[in-house]
Amino acid sequence: MNETFTRQFERDCDAAMGWIARFRGDDAGEEDHREFALWLAADASHRQAMDLMLELWDDLGSVRHLPFEEPLSAAPRSSRRQWLAGAAALAAGLVLALIVLPINDDRVYSQQFQTAQGERATFTLNDDSQITLNTASRVEVEFSGSGRQVALVRGEAYFDVEPDTERPFRVDTGNAVVTAVGTAFNIYRREDASDITVTEGVVQVTESTPAGRSSRSTMLHANEYLQASRAGLGSTRQIDPAPLTAWQRGEIIAREMPLLELTRELARYTDTRIVIRDRSVADLTVSGVFNLDHPASVLQAVELSLELQVVQLDESTVQLLKPRQ
Repeated sequence: MNETFTRQFERDCDAAMGWIARFRGDDAGEEDHREFALWLAADASHRQAMDLMLELWDDLGSVRHLPFEEPLSAAPRSSRRQWLAGAAALAAGLVLALIVLPINDDRVYSQQFQTAQGERATFTLNDDSQITLNTASRVEVEFSGSGRQVALVRGEAYFDVEPDTERPFRVDTGNAVVTAVGTAFNIYRREDASDITVTEGVVQVTESTPAGRSSRSTMLHANEYLQASRAGLGSTRQIDPAPLTAWQRGEIIAREMPLLELTRELARYTDTRIVIRDRSVADLTVSGVFNLDHPASVLQAVELSLELQVVQLDESTVQLLKPRQ
């Protein structure tokens, strides 16, 4: 059996045991139920792991009612028994860990990460989650024994989250809070809205509202996108995430992109101000893959392909014009 798969399945079984232990108590609340549903839906292997752990605990006579809205898919009996010996040892280790380790860790770990204009960088957190920041971006991270809180202060970030059912990973974008257990997603925080794209797993997006007002939440799955703004959560759309995450490879993927939109994207990565005053020029469309690390070359490509003029107005400003007839 593939060693990587085996290690991942052991981690899934570990997480499943944690959920069973949590719901055997009488203090599990509505938030626990939501987080459990989020974890269960994130990957098909989670259901397999939970099914196996339920069988083990049932054999031990230890299972109470758990909050399943539908039956878990039953794995073939033979495959379940193949895992049982290893799962028993895993369960024993987990029980010992629960006894030895403190339930609450009040220590708080705070970190800040940021990038300059034109810079991209990846940072590994102390739980092995990773945050990749796009140009001119900043995040503030605060981890404790009960949760993992991240604030995307400005810019754009890609989050690759390590699973931890006891400590959900929450990202505050200003207009919404994105909650994940183990998944990967991209957030671009603009002045008045945040674009949220999921590439792996599932996240919960909850709109930010003033105290006293109820907030709306929605589940966002892989290859889905929505925008959160002051008006609330937009509609969920199926998308191809490749163009929205191409910045990680230092690229812009344009598919019939209006020239004005392309220049606005380029402006995020360069000090050069790009001016278009002619509406007919702004509405021209471009397609292709452009290198973000060389904005000047992108402008040259646009100049040639659309037969435009790039006029230098001053040291930091250029203007795109129709060619002189």
